[in-house]
Amino acid sequence: MRLFRRRSSGSSFSPAESATLRTSFSGPVEAPFYLVSMAGYPNFGDELIARRWIEHLAIHRPDEEVWLDCRFPGTASALFGGLHPRLRVTDAVFRAVEDSLRGSRRPVEDIVAHLGTPLYDAPLLALREARSLHLLGGGFVNAVWPENAHLVRAMRAAAEISGAPLLATGQGLAPFGEEQLTGFDHVGVRDAASAEKLGISSGVDDAYLVEQAPERVDDQEPELVLCVQSDALDEGSFERLVAHVRETVASLGIPRERTRYVEALPGGDHAGFERLKDLVAEDGFVPFTSFWRGELAPAAHQVWITTRFHHHLVASLHGARGMALSARSGYYDVKHGSLVELGSGWRVSDGTGEVPTLADLERPGSFEDAITRKRREAEMLYGTS
Repeated sequence: MRLFRRRSSGSSFSPAESATLRTSFSGPVEAPFYLVSMAGYPNFGDELIARRWIEHLAIHRPDEEVWLDCRFPGTASALFGGLHPRLRVTDAVFRAVEDSLRGSRRPVEDIVAHLGTPLYDAPLLALREARSLHLLGGGFVNAVWPENAHLVRAMRAAAEISGAPLLATGQGLAPFGEEQLTGFDHVGVRDAASAEKLGISSGVDDAYLVEQAPERVDDQEPELVLCVQSDALDEGSFERLVAHVRETVASLGIPRERTRYVEALPGGDHAGFERLKDLVAEDGFVPFTSFWRGELAPAAHQVWITTRFHHHLVASLHGARGMALSARSGYYDVKHGSLVELGSGWRVSDGTGEVPTLADLERPGSFEDAITRKRREAEMLYGTS
């Protein structure tokens, strides 16, 4: 029997109702919190968002079982192992979607509701028995990747069986596709365009889910950090962006020996390095795994030039100045613009116009409000320890 009245897209619970959301599900007390994420590829932003929620639940819900449903559970297990004492990693939703699109061709709702294959019926049962179903943030449910709407449909089908609340946080829905999270019990979005589309207040990205703002230390000579992606671009933009980076590096005047190139998406970011490696220190390429393990930490003395949204978010959170490159209009400009509105102080460029000098780049403001808002949202959904 369903205990939660499905709400229209964009609705959220009052404090009293949120307490009901956390405690009134009639399933067994050991039923897990279930997270659906694009993590596991890996891609720094998706991995960071998943890590933020897993770490939050480890602090505030260490005794609860948590399931992470993602694209590549083996990689995710290596990235997130040990973060939560009762974390389990699966790919049930993603296998159901793949089967629906390119295998049996059954509707994904039918696969979730009626099962029918021993290949992954067992993890689907866990999905259907979850205490809550939470779509983690990112910009992957939109017109750029329309197939991802099937992930939401699978979650709805599971909720129809269990009555578990459907949650979505930190979503970036632009450019808009057909899926707008109708019927979810709680929806949070990270940009003004998505908020206006759903008729709700804008929230912030899930990567702001930290216990406190990091300390900003600027006690070194400026260091330059670069990254230009080669995936998910407007046609012809890669060459334009690479050329713009070259001009900007020359204008900034930071020497090669203090220039690094930080990979967010393995493979997808390497083409940019190949084109710019003559500007980068001999040992200056930082692969995803090294960045993930903290071998180069974002810091206030750094200056970043990057297409990657979560580079922008994390570097500015630590006080770094920079320039964000918009690689796809209607998508990356919306994403980067949301951080500028929060006070990152970064310039956003599509690779045209004048290049800045070091003096032109503003210091980021405080992100205390963004952190507070995200923590309040997390506490509303999962309570406090």
